[in-house]
Amino acid sequence: MLARTERHNRIDPTQGERVDATLEATIRERMKIESERTEPADDAIAVPLIPVSRYTDPAFYALEQEHIWKRTWLFAGHESEWAEPGSYQVFDRSGAPIVIVRGQDGELRAFYNACRHRGAPVIREECGTAKRLTCQYHSWSYDTQGELKAVPDARSFKDLDTGELGLVPVACQVWEGWVFVNEDADAGPLTEFLGPICEQMVEIDGPNLRKVGTQLHRFPANWKLMVDAFLEVYHIRTVHQDNAALLYDDQTVTVTMLDHGHSRLTVSKRPGMAEMLAVPPEIDNLRVPDLWRETSTSFGIFPNLVVPMDTGAFTFLSIWPVDHRTTELQLHWYAPIWEGDEVPMDHQMRMQLFETVMAQDTANMAPIQESIESAGARPFQIGWHERLIHHFQRAVDLAIGPDRLPEGSAVSDALDGYVGI
Repeated sequence: MLARTERHNRIDPTQGERVDATLEATIRERMKIESERTEPADDAIAVPLIPVSRYTDPAFYALEQEHIWKRTWLFAGHESEWAEPGSYQVFDRSGAPIVIVRGQDGELRAFYNACRHRGAPVIREECGTAKRLTCQYHSWSYDTQGELKAVPDARSFKDLDTGELGLVPVACQVWEGWVFVNEDADAGPLTEFLGPICEQMVEIDGPNLRKVGTQLHRFPANWKLMVDAFLEVYHIRTVHQDNAALLYDDQTVTVTMLDHGHSRLTVSKRPGMAEMLAVPPEIDNLRVPDLWRETSTSFGIFPNLVVPMDTGAFTFLSIWPVDHRTTELQLHWYAPIWEGDEVPMDHQMRMQLFETVMAQDTANMAPIQESIESAGARPFQIGWHERLIHHFQRAVDLAIGPDRLPEGSAVSDALDGYVGI
């Protein structure tokens, strides 16, 4: 693997802060207040209704495809998955064929997977390693920096300027080992988009992790229903009564709406659970602070990424739309680098437990979709403790542009003033 200093497009993290003392005190105090209150919170308001057409209307979905997936930073993986020069992976989740490749110079880049001759793909395998990216239609060949290097029968192309015919680039940036791509040529920096998440998620020490495995679930429901499920813990006593509800006290949940549609959700572990869930010292991520050890804290990164913090193996959950009523939930598991090739048993057990939890969650999605497509569908009534759902849906509207939304589909701006509080 290349040394960190050789990764030219790496974004330097904020200088390794631990969780800010004021932030930690605030979270702990809010959890205490939540656990003790018997009435609505002092700052609570009635959360405005959410129209269900947002989850069912193909026209709304088409707007999302154009204004969200084509214009937002999307998680693609961890840099260790492109360990050597020439390592590549195909990424098509934005709806366009993209190939991400590590150049011979060590830099990670993304390009449209389309030959500049007549558009055929230069990579057909999902992943691999290559010294050249060669079109399998007419064999135009590109180096791993995307420059056109060979054109068969070049004599037949008058005034061919190969220097101007490199693969078309796609924005690709790496923060703390995490790889994101964005089709928007005018996209701002990834760190600007992530905002305060850069200061808080740095605790998981991304550059010193490796991939454990991947899990995939596919179900017939709109992608936003699945995102909604990860933005609240109201459901765990019903849906996860034999697992998550035994581990976490949902009455302590505290949430924060962050800029750009991001969020943070924290719920305390039940007495004794932090010790029971602790990982063996030899595979523990020692940089994870006490606050994240004593709680279950997850970050929602707009539009479709959820990251539950943990000290051992943990997952980046990506929710990808297939069409307006079909979704894939992809779980990328990572853990601190360990000795040997065999995955530690503790990591395997966490993956198995999470597989059960995810199966319980996804089992609800299809029936909900059928319900909201029926004549009995009515707007969603969201509680104050579920307000991250409204925050996320409002971010969807802002990304699309409120003036473009189908009539009657918009959510209210009533919670905008609570962002960052």
